[in-house]
Amino acid sequence: MEAFTVEVITVGNELLSGRVVNTNASWIAGRVTKLGGAVKRITTVSDDVEECSAAIREALARRPKLIITTGGLGPTFDDRTLESIALALGIPLELNEEALHMVREKYGGDVTPPRLKMAKLPRGGKPLYNPVGTAPGCLIEVGDTIIIALPGVPLEMEAMFEMHVEPIILRLSHVAYTSMLIRVDTIEESSLAPMIEEVMKKCKAVYVKSRPKRNGEAYIEVEVSSRALTMKEAEENVAEACRLLRELIAKAGAKAQEL
Repeated sequence: MEAFTVEVITVGNELLSGRVVNTNASWIAGRVTKLGGAVKRITTVSDDVEECSAAIREALARRPKLIITTGGLGPTFDDRTLESIALALGIPLELNEEALHMVREKYGGDVTPPRLKMAKLPRGGKPLYNPVGTAPGCLIEVGDTIIIALPGVPLEMEAMFEMHVEPIILRLSHVAYTSMLIRVDTIEESSLAPMIEEVMKKCKAVYVKSRPKRNGEAYIEVEVSSRALTMKEAEENVAEACRLLRELIAKAGAKAQEL
């Protein structure tokens, strides 16, 4: 079953130096997955235009349905993501009147040169309203791929994702996704592995992933997920796989419970 494929490119020197934790990447991946999409790759690059444009070209070559960038849309000299997109596509940056109107509204008509910079989009780009911050986002279609540039500030990015990106995924993705977490105690992961393999062989529409945890006490968290044409089918796939997994775990004398 072909999922709606997504790549994420997070931009910022602060992400690579470790000064800022890249929560945007994990948040986007979680939301895309729950909406039925599949994040195939997450790339983090510096504010350097050449590095960023190269990452965009490489992502386009893999032909995902959607590329989401975060960061680099603001008024400062190192906010150059839109310039990078333009370079990657071989098109100019130019003042977008709709984006300029958005910026003017945010600043009460006082548009300084740094603020004007936020209204310059790659030619053919569509500005995306930012309900929280000042910098518009940008949507541009390249063949069968949509590129969406979002701000790096998490509150802005999340609000714009819900406003602009989520409707696109819901409209274009025809796959339902669901998952269930199971806590497994008193068994080693190496002993659990053959059981997971057996479940995946018998229940081919699911994916099962184990993760050792230690929150005061050690246990194994197992995630059972499925993509299907309908939510009902996906839920039935997960339920059957979980039932089989719990039976195998019980036979081994271990304990399993839903989280």
